[in-house]
Amino acid sequence: MAEVFSVRAGCIFLRVKAKPGARADSIMGVRGSELLVGVRVPPEKGRANAEIARVLAIALHVPRDQVVLKLGGSSAHKVYTVPLAAAPILGKLVSTV
Repeated sequence: MAEVFSVRAGCIFLRVKAKPGARADSIMGVRGSELLVGVRVPPEKGRANAEIARVLAIALHVPRDQVVLKLGGSSAHKVYTVPLAAAPILGKLVSTV
């Protein structure tokens, strides 16, 4: 399985597969080389992107403003950056879902 995240330029690049319209806001697992994140909001006007960032921030115990969408604003396949300090939590999260 390919890596869900990589470390470059002093931060973590996290590949995410968005699932808007899910039953609950949650990290649903790993699918291929992406972290599957479900959010209840529809994919309208960036609301799902913002909600995914909020779910990631909570799961990784980092401030919301440190979770930044880098690629895939209008795609289900996204790349977010998170602080390097989240690496231990992210490693555990990926291995348990």
